[in-house]
Amino acid sequence: MLAQLERQFLQADLAQARQLLAEGCAHNDPFAESQYSQRVARLERELTELAVKAQSAPTGVALFFGGRPVIGSHGIKAAFGTQAVGQFQKLVSQRYAAAETGPLASRGRVPMSEETQLLVTDVVRGSFGFVLQGSQPAESDATLRQVVGEVADTLSRMASVDDALFDEASARVDNRQLGALKEFFKLLDDEGASLRVVEGERDFELTTQAVQRARQRVEALVIEDRLETHEGEIIGWAEYSLRFEVLLHADRNVIVGSMLREAMQKLLEEGVNPLHQHVSARVKVREVWLRNRAPRKTFVLQSVERIGAPPDWPVRAAQQSIATLSNDYNVKS
Repeated sequence: MLAQLERQFLQADLAQARQLLAEGCAHNDPFAESQYSQRVARLERELTELAVKAQSAPTGVALFFGGRPVIGSHGIKAAFGTQAVGQFQKLVSQRYAAAETGPLASRGRVPMSEETQLLVTDVVRGSFGFVLQGSQPAESDATLRQVVGEVADTLSRMASVDDALFDEASARVDNRQLGALKEFFKLLDDEGASLRVVEGERDFELTTQAVQRARQRVEALVIEDRLETHEGEIIGWAEYSLRFEVLLHADRNVIVGSMLREAMQKLLEEGVNPLHQHVSARVKVREVWLRNRAPRKTFVLQSVERIGAPPDWPVRAAQQSIATLSNDYNVKS
């Protein structure tokens, strides 16, 4: 069983055992005290052991479905269940490939899809659900674990009532992934299904209304990616968060965005700190349109190359002071 679900069951049993122990103590029942104190100790021990085991457990996620495709706790329509699990797998494979190789082509084979195949390891009742897990231990499967978490997070944000969370999620998907999201939410909506996702510390439910909201959003979404080169001065630079700000030479506007981790690593290895340097910056610009809303742009810095400042560029106060001190020193010498 998925560690997160097992923990929930153990915690529920522990809460009940503690309640029964308290009642036994209140009624001065030594038999109940002995029995339930042992049970509490056993459950607490199992929770501690589970926490250790979960750290090395394979990547896992549980998908619980409700609504029309589910017949109580008896079963789920085979065609729907097969398609839903398959489309979730497609989302994972595409996100994994995009993380490893960059934005995907609009069609064709998804690279490294075999490395991302999840196994159906359990069927869970209540509402009806499937437990999907990786085939490798966590320590050799870190990227897949991260990607499954990102896919779960994207599903949650796409359906959120908060437009800002939806905007953040849409900025992280490419057109290939957008197509897979459209298929997934269309399937759920057409079948009148709800979805609960349990992954890591996440445990959230998409009601049929939330599924419908997500479908309407993704079907109205248009994404355009392009590469641009901008010249300017880097006025903000944060290694820990991979963020940057560039004051453009052309119009004095500021663009703010994130940076590829590989590009940041290269600069660190070269000992380059570009803060307040003038650069030619290669930037991937993503423009996202949603019906009846202004387009939203995001910027991802791919690489930088140092250049000279324009002749009319104002000298910063700190730089002017250093230059003045240097001149004074040379005169005195």
